[in-house]
Amino acid sequence: MIKFKKNAGFTLSEILVTMGLIGVISAMTIPTLAYNYRAKVLEEQFRATYSEIREIGSRLNYDKGDVGTYANNTDFNNWQREFMSMINGGNNLLNGLNPGNITGELRKIYKNAGGSPGPYRFNLGARGRVQTSVICDNGSIWLDSKGRIWTFNSENRIICVDINGIANPNRINIDTFAYIPMSAEQVATWVYEDPDNPDNYSGSIIPCDLDVIIGKGLSNAIPEKPYVKNVNNKRVALDACPFFEPVENIAPMNSSSPGRSAKNRPVTSSDTYWKTYINYK
Repeated sequence: MIKFKKNAGFTLSEILVTMGLIGVISAMTIPTLAYNYRAKVLEEQFRATYSEIREIGSRLNYDKGDVGTYANNTDFNNWQREFMSMINGGNNLLNGLNPGNITGELRKIYKNAGGSPGPYRFNLGARGRVQTSVICDNGSIWLDSKGRIWTFNSENRIICVDINGIANPNRINIDTFAYIPMSAEQVATWVYEDPDNPDNYSGSIIPCDLDVIIGKGLSNAIPEKPYVKNVNNKRVALDACPFFEPVENIAPMNSSSPGRSAKNRPVTSSDTYWKTYINYK
């Protein structure tokens, strides 16, 4: 008697069910992987930019004595040119713009490149485009070899940078950050709350909360010595420094199931952007 060996295999219905399950799993995991990746890219861009700025501060301390004192005493145009000369590929985009044109020109740059016409102020409560004020509005607009966009403010010599250039989200404190060059005395007062011992510190370029500077309308006036925080209840831009809270993540907008953030926290489609304390000191 001839016996036929039956080959093992899958029926068409089994294959279809398996493919359906793979599709469901992919739909659940791909958005999570995507926003984790975007968050990680933003974090690495923030880290790299901050490290570069700190290095420039250290170089100016060595060359000029104190980066904060030098920045506030030298000519403003000289300050922004010298700073950008230390950024790889720093090229001036627009010259001769008066303060009223900077915001409009920035919007054109973002819009013409296909991005959101930011930079927008971020507001977690409203979760919307709240305001488009630009604090760095009286210098020139610069572009470097990494595509980052740099602008400046003459008061306190504030440096603003969009760490991923024209790419979205173009949100303040998400991919657009502010830095202020501080003298040793200012670092002692605002960073370490140790105003009586300025000799223990050195000048540095410090990240600041751009959302607070704009949202609370902090004065751009350079604080007078002796340095005191919140003197006569008058707050200045330095009161928003230091700021170590870049974006943690971008939540999936088309998923009803919880995902996990870059910091392994649960995230759902009800979340848009959020910040968490990350100590970079």
